[in-house]
Amino acid sequence: MSKNLNFEEAMKELEVIVAKIENEETPLEEILELYERGAELSSQCQKILDKTQEKLENIQKQAELSEAK
Repeated sequence: MSKNLNFEEAMKELEVIVAKIENEETPLEEILELYERGAELSSQCQKILDKTQEKLENIQKQAELSEAK
């Protein structure tokens, strides 16, 4: 992976990759490279989503603790 993209940038790149893979004129070798890059981006997006969910859960727990006081 050349650089860390934010979630939106990674999703945009994934959309481009999907369009290229769906194009019947894209050579098989390029499809394999695109698929590999897509898998990297998908993994990166999942990590971002997991971290975001964890942060949201922590915020919710803190809010619940504050309300309980």
